Amino acid sequence: MTNLSIAPPNLPDRQIGRSLENPVPRDSWAGRVRPLLAFGRFEVGRLLRSWKFLAITIGFPVIFYMLFLGDHTAGKVVDGTVPWRIYLMVSMCSFGALVAALNAAGTRLSMERASGWARQLRITPIPAWSYVGTKIVASMLVVFPVIVLVEAVGAGFGDVRLAATTWIELTVLIWATSLPFAVLGVFIGFLVTTEAAFPVVTGLMFVLGYFGGLFTPVDQMPGSLQFVAHLVPSYHQVSLAIASLDGHTLALTHWLVLAGCVAVLGLAIVWKHRVEEARGLA
Repeated sequence: MTNLSIAPPNLPDRQIGRSLENPVPRDSWAGRVRPLLAFGRFEVGRLLRSWKFLAITIGFPVIFYMLFLGDHTAGKVVDGTVPWRIYLMVSMCSFGALVAALNAAGTRLSMERASGWARQLRITPIPAWSYVGTKIVASMLVVFPVIVLVEAVGAGFGDVRLAATTWIELTVLIWATSLPFAVLGVFIGFLVTTEAAFPVVTGLMFVLGYFGGLFTPVDQMPGSLQFVAHLVPSYHQVSLAIASLDGHTLALTHWLVLAGCVAVLGLAIVWKHRVEEARGLA
């Protein structure tokens, strides 16, 4: 019988596909990290390509800053030595971070759970915990430019003038203390259905914003509401930012409350995720 097999041509090494020439072991460090980075880029790209998401996250804090700027004389001192124009800018940075984090994680996560996307990810090489971790990281990455944009509006329209180092310190501080919002968004995404996600997220945005003193300084609120404000993470975030601008020490109490929120919500997410894994929903 005639042998019909054909010997492969002697091709140079550069024409051989890299994936065949130097395959990356899945259990190696690179093999574990590459899928995570790819998934992270995918998540952030999806958020930035959604014009509805960008309109809400950027529109709310910028519009509210412009509307509330005229509530007081721009130079009126409302907290320590901090004038209204700066206090409002810090508050709207916090509100923008809150809006971005809750919408980036909460609303989208609930839709992905309903569509079965979370179950599909179980057959990919990424570990189970990375789904939650990537959601939090993607939310934090989206929060950063929102904070910078609100600060730019404050400088351009509110005549806020700060030293370059102060701008950097303020931006990093507000961004770092936005972590509780990102974790809260993921927890809401696991907790509620698709139909309830948007109203729950919208309600939380304004409840946390109002009781956190983002629209009115807390010391101008009734006594009972001032007590409630001290339980809200947005109040402690703004208090840290204002203290840094006022030259005061960043009180440990504020850091402990924010860290406590992250810890409690993180444990709740782990519990909820394990429940859904056991039910085959995640």
